[in-house]
Amino acid sequence: MSMQSENDDAEELDSGLLERFSDVLDGLGSLNAASELTGNSAQQISKWKKGKAKLPFRQAAILAKAAGRSVDWLAFGGAPDAGDGALAHRHADDDHDHDVVWVPLLDVIASAGPGYENARPFELSKLPFPRAWLQRMGLPEQHARFLGSRGDSMEPTIMDGAIVLVDIRSRHARTDGIYVLIDGPNVRIKRIAVGWQNAVVLISDNERYASETLAPPDAEALRVAGKVVWAGGEI
Repeated sequence: MSMQSENDDAEELDSGLLERFSDVLDGLGSLNAASELTGNSAQQISKWKKGKAKLPFRQAAILAKAAGRSVDWLAFGGAPDAGDGALAHRHADDDHDHDVVWVPLLDVIASAGPGYENARPFELSKLPFPRAWLQRMGLPEQHARFLGSRGDSMEPTIMDGAIVLVDIRSRHARTDGIYVLIDGPNVRIKRIAVGWQNAVVLISDNERYASETLAPPDAEALRVAGKVVWAGGEI
């Protein structure tokens, strides 16, 4: 398995999260086992464990699931759980809380660059999101999905490693915006502008990357999986 490159810039992490992540790694048996699951080097995972590099949420979620722990426990702590079953029980307990929606986090990594392969994505877990924010964005909860992202070509709008919220109703780029695009087995995130004679321009918000122009029929063949509406803030 090829090793994915990482941004080694460390960010401040609370000691509780690092301790829980260390427990997850202990449950997997070795850093090499974690490396096989995520495609990252054992050295990079060791940096996450020690708080010397940013811990990407998607990789943390994959490892937590493999270790039988829920993403909810990893992120927020509390009593140790037994993975998805405990998380489902937590969801049931929270049904009375109408202020929160539990949005599926898919095992998909969308590249703000050339594209990452995503074969047969599945639901990793569910993450809480304020119901009022969904309503303000006009996004019904059944059409909301979280995806992971990788790459710096959409910075500063979408930071490398960010979790993005997608409106999966948007299957065509009818208006300008940031979309999740399907290119064979690869998934990309790009800003789209509809140009002259139905040409489509794929724009990177990072000025270091050039735009791509697709003329018909390539523009018409572009598959859209959804529109990005939130990435640490509303878009």
